[in-house]
Amino acid sequence: WPGEIFLLYSTRTSREFIFREELEYLQRRHPNLNVVATMTRSAGTVWMGLKGRFNKELIAAAVPDIASRRAHICGPPGMMEAVKAMLVELGVPGEQVKTEAFGTAKRRPKAPAAAAGKAPATPAAATVTFTRSGKSAPLAPDVTVLEAAEAAGVEIDNSCRSGTCGSCKVKLLSGAVTMEVEDALEPEDKARNIILACQAKSSGDVSVEA
Repeated sequence: WPGEIFLLYSTRTSREFIFREELEYLQRRHPNLNVVATMTRSAGTVWMGLKGRFNKELIAAAVPDIASRRAHICGPPGMMEAVKAMLVELGVPGEQVKTEAFGTAKRRPKAPAAAAGKAPATPAAATVTFTRSGKSAPLAPDVTVLEAAEAAGVEIDNSCRSGTCGSCKVKLLSGAVTMEVEDALEPEDKARNIILACQAKSSGDVSVEA
């Protein structure tokens, strides 16, 4: 492809910048490849580049004449929807925006995983308690522990948000949860009541170590 290519990449820290060396090599080999990276958790690191999540202003500044270009987005569904909306607002025709989801197909939730020695909570106005941060948040049946944490300002590491990478593992201290995908959990994780915050849902009160 002889035209310009702009790769916009967002990650939490420079340590998690996958394929960094390969991308730097490709940039040296192909002058038409422009890589724009941003870190969302750059505090305490030597990262000197862009900081924060992508927004319309950053995208427009990184990619000239963006309304005339075709865009390909890959990442978690929520991120892709947000970025597509930004691109459309910037004038990119909807049919010129392509998306590629990653993760596993949806599955039937497995039986609730209960914390050791704890009986499953009865259905009620559920609350999730984050013991390490001392915060709590409402937990609707269709909301994950990770989403509740984000709403409450509790930081839980996460990446794929599809149950496959394991970066959002937390310890379930009480209550019971269901998880649609558990690919990132090893048998020893389950034995220690480790759950995936991006997948864990509950209709009863739960507490997690976060």
